[in-house]
Amino acid sequence: MAKSDRFNVGKLKWSLVHFASIAPMVTVLMFGANKYSADNWKKGLDLKEVLESMQRHLAALFDGEVVDPESGELHIGHIMCNAMFWMYHYSKEQKKLNNNK
Repeated sequence: MAKSDRFNVGKLKWSLVHFASIAPMVTVLMFGANKYSADNWKKGLDLKEVLESMQRHLAALFDGEVVDPESGELHIGHIMCNAMFWMYHYSKEQKKLNNNK
């Protein structure tokens, strides 16, 4: 049987992602959705504050504290969330800048 044509060169290869490894991020997102509301983080965040939060979780992890005492979730999940938040808002800012050219 002949294979159909596919034009995937240069497209993202999602098969490279180990999705179980991002489960801590999802549990932190669920915690946040319960504490605030689902997608509350999409409303707008200061990028510097996001990095501050990420650094606090990273410092705690470096100090040997694996679980965040407030949320009960892994610090690494908070770090991953903050990285995603930063990228989301940075990308939105870049898109706005590019559209205004």
